[in-house]
Amino acid sequence: MSSDEKKIPKQFPWIIPFSCEGCGDCVEVCPTGSIELVDLGKKIDKAWITNPETCIGCGKCADACVVGAVQMTSYVEKALKRYREKTSPE
Repeated sequence: MSSDEKKIPKQFPWIIPFSCEGCGDCVEVCPTGSIELVDLGKKIDKAWITNPETCIGCGKCADACVVGAVQMTSYVEKALKRYREKTSPE
């Protein structure tokens, strides 16, 4: 594996924007700073993986989410594609 190749996580966070209440708990626990609250000009900001390349798939964000808006998925490639193409939850 070359130095620019990163190990692909076995699981990846799948954020459900509709369920997100914008509390920021997932942002607080993320060890790599991969999640941010995105201001969509609505009442509440929504969590989103704004830095999919740094996510290690640890699941701390999903554990921290009391409303279940962050779920871990084993469809890692699909999740990576989603966050690379959609830079905000809208």
